[in-house]
Amino acid sequence: MLARCGWTQFFQHSHHHHIKSINPHIADIPHPAAPYLARLARHGVPAWCIDPPWSNHQQDAAILRGTHPSARRQYADFILAEMFDYAQMGFWLVLPYSALRGHPRLKIAPAGVVPQRERRPRPIMDYTFNEVNQASVPLAPFHAMQFGSAFQRLLQRLAYCNPSFGPPVMAKIDLADGYYRIPLSSDAALQLAVCLPPDGDEEPLLGIPLSLPMGWSLSPPYFCSFTETCADLTNSVPVLLPTHPYQDATVPQLDLPLQTTFHPAALFPHNSRPPPAPLSYADVYIDDFMLIAQPPAHERVMHNLLHHIHSVFKDPPSSPRRAVVSASKIGKGDATFSTQKTLLGWLVDSHTMTVHLPPHRVQRLEALLTSTLDSTYTTRRRWQRLLGELHSMVPAIHSAKFLFSILHHHLATHHQRRKRLTTLPRQALRDWMHLLHHLGSTPVPIAHLVPQPPHVVAATDASREGMGGFWLPTMSHEDSAPYAWRYAWPEHVKQRLVSTVNPSGDLSINDLELAAIITASGTQIAHTPNILNHSHTCIATDNTAAHAWVTKGSPTSTTAPAFLLRQLAWDCRRQDVSIQTVHTSGSSNTVADLLSRSFALSDSELLAALSRAAPSQRPWRLVTPPAATISTVSLALSRKFPQTGSPSHNKGPTTPHGLSGPSYARSCTVTPSYRTSTNPCPYSRSSLTDTEWEPWLPLALRSKLEQWNQPFVPLGRRWPHWAITTPGSNSPVNSTYGCIANYRHTLRKTHRQPGSNPFHSK
Repeated sequence: MLARCGWTQFFQHSHHHHIKSINPHIADIPHPAAPYLARLARHGVPAWCIDPPWSNHQQDAAILRGTHPSARRQYADFILAEMFDYAQMGFWLVLPYSALRGHPRLKIAPAGVVPQRERRPRPIMDYTFNEVNQASVPLAPFHAMQFGSAFQRLLQRLAYCNPSFGPPVMAKIDLADGYYRIPLSSDAALQLAVCLPPDGDEEPLLGIPLSLPMGWSLSPPYFCSFTETCADLTNSVPVLLPTHPYQDATVPQLDLPLQTTFHPAALFPHNSRPPPAPLSYADVYIDDFMLIAQPPAHERVMHNLLHHIHSVFKDPPSSPRRAVVSASKIGKGDATFSTQKTLLGWLVDSHTMTVHLPPHRVQRLEALLTSTLDSTYTTRRRWQRLLGELHSMVPAIHSAKFLFSILHHHLATHHQRRKRLTTLPRQALRDWMHLLHHLGSTPVPIAHLVPQPPHVVAATDASREGMGGFWLPTMSHEDSAPYAWRYAWPEHVKQRLVSTVNPSGDLSINDLELAAIITASGTQIAHTPNILNHSHTCIATDNTAAHAWVTKGSPTSTTAPAFLLRQLAWDCRRQDVSIQTVHTSGSSNTVADLLSRSFALSDSELLAALSRAAPSQRPWRLVTPPAATISTVSLALSRKFPQTGSPSHNKGPTTPHGLSGPSYARSCTVTPSYRTSTNPCPYSRSSLTDTEWEPWLPLALRSKLEQWNQPFVPLGRRWPHWAITTPGSNSPVNSTYGCIANYRHTLRKTHRQPGSNPFHSK
């Protein structure tokens, strides 16, 4: 038939007789992208290429090379069986190479197989090897891809929900054969052909995709245009039907008691004006739909999502394909509403409002660390793999971002293939083992991963004579007096400071400025634990290097900053606090400058000078840095570890986690959906920092607090739909979007949507 009719008619005939997974009425959905999606469903996705057509020699060479080794050696039988199933379901065509040899549109890529944990392997096509990805004309709707900040959007809505409705519950819906549900055009199919492993002694076989394949660079944006449409409709178009035909058959319902109150550690004082309605939100990461809601809104959001998924994707009843919603994932409990759910590889507990590492990731990391510590040498590639694993797990390990300096330095300074593990990197790896063994006692609160107003503002400064600083609570408190501290450097530290008269010193003023920040953190924790426990502190410094080191978390060195940051990690973990630094000009940091240079004044004279320079209705309190903090800072400046090794934590284990919450609440009346209202932070014009203390605060702290005078707007999806490119969506960042503790690793920019975004207040 192919020889008689030609490729175009043969492809159209194949498409006509194969089943399409797109709802034939997709043009009628209430979404501006509906005509575009209907056109893609009718004509298929195009694949224009700027490279010239392949010659017969290029095609023969691709066939001679064959598939990727993973498909040729380890998984040859699997990929042939998988391709047979896909051909039966109408996702692929399998033809002999001789039938298409010489066609000007034909380009051949090697097929490969990627193994997956606890799942069957996944076939993937290497379109980068034959340069199809590089030459594809970027006509896809790239602005449809919003999955890069999906996890951050979920965390922000969890953190800023109304606690009076109880802990939110979470569920997931996964699509089966996601990419394969979007059809291709006839020319695109030949551009994306792949070579299959040999099946016995027969001639070479080609796999011709009838739908989007895995591995093509334009598959994600085209596919996301469909799934993001489902999410848009779920959040904005309520379905007020009493039942959904797919709901009872798709989602199991369990009758488990819901937790009606939050865990005490989950509450933090930022909900001064919480949303008036229960949380109800849906998001999507490519083909994984994630739902978070507070009962009784969870039934409605699941009902809406299932309805809108099947208004976009729909197979006829007699289709040989798998159901649109993955039945295997439902069988594993993904669609069951619970307060504990694995979202995008992170174990999220909405009862305690914490993020954890899944057990399999902890086991893998522990195995890597143990095998590395048991070896005298390691390879560069193995070290890079270990660092990659550590970086990927930082958001779920409290204050772990401050422990990379020595590890990065070992990679940067040893360029040979084999590396000997010396004392410093071994100690750094033992620190990580210590963290893994105490993951249960110090979980990462969601509040540390989302923007939040500072509970305490502080400023520090250091000079050759000593260091000093102050801190202030941002809200009225029984212990809300301004605190000041100072410490004079011992003579041996002064002699090590680099200067024009001492060029051989090994300490710089940058090191001393960082030491002042660490000392300020330890002093605050020791003297005001009732304010600082489970809080966020914003510290102003006029030293650019110290600010960059704390923000980045790793100076890539084995000098004093590496040891100081290590100490900062233990301080933050001990009291479950997060530290953020802001850079301020030296001219506005007058109070901290006074404290770091006033050692000729007695304590009473210093307090009098403070009252004149920084008047306050509440008297200043002068405190002394704890001896333990000064001792650890001195050891860090000397590039030494404490004799006890990694500090132990005096915090006991938290409440054990368990599944709480049913898959569904009992039947309730379906009510119209509410729009999420803005949730302001506690800082307001009546706070102490904005009245009596504002005139002498450093400029950076005043700016930081000014940002929180307006209600915080959670990071949002494009509104009202992905098809609109919001003006300025890529440049401005939400003014309240802070970089807190481990939050840098999940930082995404907020889309500014004035006027059209209902989450913005008037």
